[in-house]
Amino acid sequence: MNAPLSSSQNQNTGIGRPVPRKEDARLLQGQGRYSDDISLPGQAYAVMVRSAHAHGVIRGIDIETAKTMPGVLGVYTGADLAEAGFGGLNFQLKIPGRDGSPT
Repeated sequence: MNAPLSSSQNQNTGIGRPVPRKEDARLLQGQGRYSDDISLPGQAYAVMVRSAHAHGVIRGIDIETAKTMPGVLGVYTGADLAEAGFGGLNFQLKIPGRDGSPT
């Protein structure tokens, strides 16, 4: 069980073998298409602003200046999301620790 697989043992597994990629040619030739390349009529963008201070305590958020900037369609905070019924992500998958204990 501790001996490495011989080349004949792993020939059908893909382990240790190069994986052919179909997209390489277009990416290497600058022809890749990304979501940032898409432009639609009336398209809007979202920007998330995070605190510049690690472990800081947020005592208030003044969004008035941001709301008056040209092109801004809306400014929302966590309070707005909570009021609209959005909550945290509910992650149900329970992966046991290496020793089998719950995490």
